[in-house]
Amino acid sequence: MRNTTPPETQTGQPVNSMKDYFSELAELTKGQIIPTLIIDRNLIIRHINRGAFALFKDYYALEKKPLFNILGRIFTQEELNTFFQAIRSKEKGFSWIGTMVHKTRSRRTLYTRVRVHPIFINTQYLIGYWMIFEDITNEHIDTYKLMLSGLLQASKLKDNDTGNHAERLNFYCKEFTEYLFKLNIYPQITQDFVESISFLAAIHDIGKIGTPDYILQKQSKLSDIEWEVMKEHTINGALIVSSYPLPMAKEITLSHHERWDGTGYPFKLEGEMIPLAARIVAIADVYDALRMKRSYKEERTHDETAAYIIENAGKHFDPQLIQYFKKIHPAFDKVWNEMKDVHPVEEPRKPQA
Repeated sequence: MRNTTPPETQTGQPVNSMKDYFSELAELTKGQIIPTLIIDRNLIIRHINRGAFALFKDYYALEKKPLFNILGRIFTQEELNTFFQAIRSKEKGFSWIGTMVHKTRSRRTLYTRVRVHPIFINTQYLIGYWMIFEDITNEHIDTYKLMLSGLLQASKLKDNDTGNHAERLNFYCKEFTEYLFKLNIYPQITQDFVESISFLAAIHDIGKIGTPDYILQKQSKLSDIEWEVMKEHTINGALIVSSYPLPMAKEITLSHHERWDGTGYPFKLEGEMIPLAARIVAIADVYDALRMKRSYKEERTHDETAAYIIENAGKHFDPQLIQYFKKIHPAFDKVWNEMKDVHPVEEPRKPQA
C-alpha cells in the first residue's frame, strides 16, 4: 500500500533526500519543451521547465513558491475542493485532469488542459506531483467560432442581400477596439474583448433566422405590425446565442439597435445601460449600411458617412466613442475599400420609416 507520509519518518532504509530527488527530476525535464512544473506534496513549486516559462510568459511570474500564490484564483472554492480531493485520494490515483483558465488584460485568455500525476519514492511514498500543461486555447475558441459560423451562414441564406456586410463589421470593430485598447481608457476592453468582438460583430443580425421570409423579402414598405415582427430579430438573436459562453454574443445580438438617447429597440435602453460592445457594433453597423448601395438609395461616400455618424453623437451613438471615431474613422474607409462587394448589393425592400 502506498503511503503519503514523508519517507524521512517512514523508513530506516537509505533513500535520496527529497531535495536530491526533485533535482534529479528537474534534470530529466531540462530539455523538454512540454510545459511542466514539479511541485512537492505541499504544492510548493520545486522546478519550472522552459516550456512552462514560455507558455505563461505575460500571465504569471513563475517562481519557486506555493502553486496557488502564483496561479492566483483560477478555481472557484468548489473546484479547489475537488482538486485537493483528487490529488489526496488513493481511489483517484492521487491525480487530477482538468482545465485551467488563465486571464490577463494584455493577452487573450489562455486555456490549458492540465494533468497532475503523483511522484513516489521507492514506489510507495508520495513526495510531490508532475503538472503537465497543454495549450488548448485555439481548440477551445475554434469550436465556438465554428458553431457561430454555421449559424451565420444559415442566417445569410434567409437574408442574403447584404453581401459582405457581416464580415466587414468584424473588421471595423477590430480596428476600433484595438485603438481603444491602446488608449487604455476602458477597463473592460482587454485583449479578450478585442478578439471576441472581432468575430462576434458579424452575428449581430443572426436573429433574422426567426423572421418570416415574407417580411425579409417584401419589396414594399413594411406595415407597422410587420415592422414590430422585424424588430424581434434582436430578441431572437439573443435566444439563439443564449448558451454561448461569452456574454458579449448576447449583448451584441440583443442591443445593437438601442440608441444612446433611449429611442432604440427592443428595450429603449439609454446611455451606458447599453453594453459597450453593442454601442461599438452600432457605429460599425450604421457606417456600413450607409456605404452600401441599395435599390432605394445611392451609397454615401466615406466623408458623408463619417459626418452623419459624428452628427448623431449623443442621439444614436455614444458621444465619447464618437470622439475616438473622429480619429479612427479612416480605418473604416480602408476596410470598406478592401472588402466591398464586387457587385453592388441590391435590396428590393424599401427602408422602414
